[in-house]
Amino acid sequence: MGMCLSYSMHWEELEEYQALTFLTRNEILCIHDIFRKLCQGKYYKEATLTIDQVSSLPALRVNPFRDRICKVFSHGDVFSFEDVLGMASVFSKKACPSLKIEYAFRIFDINENGFIDEEDLQIIIQRLLNSEDLGADEMTKLTNHILAEADLDNDHMLSFSEFEHAMSKCPDFMSSFRINSWSI
Repeated sequence: MGMCLSYSMHWEELEEYQALTFLTRNEILCIHDIFRKLCQGKYYKEATLTIDQVSSLPALRVNPFRDRICKVFSHGDVFSFEDVLGMASVFSKKACPSLKIEYAFRIFDINENGFIDEEDLQIIIQRLLNSEDLGADEMTKLTNHILAEADLDNDHMLSFSEFEHAMSKCPDFMSSFRINSWSI
């Protein structure tokens, strides 16, 4: 088994990761390098990163949903190398729309009740607008507008299928649900 350049990853492992993700070899090696730096040189298959370490990466640090992203992709309070690769793969520009929609739904289901309800929508709106200055009336109008457009069964919440339908009509979803660069 040959080693990849100066990385402690075998070529066969790299090829397997590439086959299982939407990432290129270079992207995988870049993420591997970041992971090793953050876990201070420990063998990458045995090391884990904390949620704080991952959420402090520049790619996530400015994302208003970084806490939810970390919760959805981590196992407990830690990230394995494979968890980080899985997250990077979903946010890759080459990931398929259905996978992106599935993870977007999980991220936006903040109260984790299996639906995106009014409570979730209000938190999403606040985070996207980066403001808590929105009045109650304005918040209600925005929430009602979203539900009027996407809530097909009028139960005041979005099921996965309703969310999927709404996202399939959103032309910017694929380009906005991605992380362009992984660095420290």
